[in-house]
Amino acid sequence: MPDPSPNLPLAGLICCALLCCGSLTRAATALDCLPPRVPAPVNDSATRATYASEILEEYVAYFDEVQTYLHCLESARAEVTAEVNRAISDYQELGTVPDD
Repeated sequence: MPDPSPNLPLAGLICCALLCCGSLTRAATALDCLPPRVPAPVNDSATRATYASEILEEYVAYFDEVQTYLHCLESARAEVTAEVNRAISDYQELGTVPDD
């Protein structure tokens, strides 16, 4: 099969890549932040004793994932705040709008 890329200009390839993959500089949105699953409680003392180290590892991993999740939300909040501030600045530059 012939390579179609020689027929596409570089700008077209870049636009295609951005459409497929999203902007390379865009931060995460809140929709990109997925909360981790909470470990299931283990109420049976025999099971807890038998699998104590595995249960401990599961909770440690959960707490680590929660920190990642909270950082993601904070990053999304910061990005939205920056977008709002840019929009406010752009709006203020419009000046007063004359009455019709």
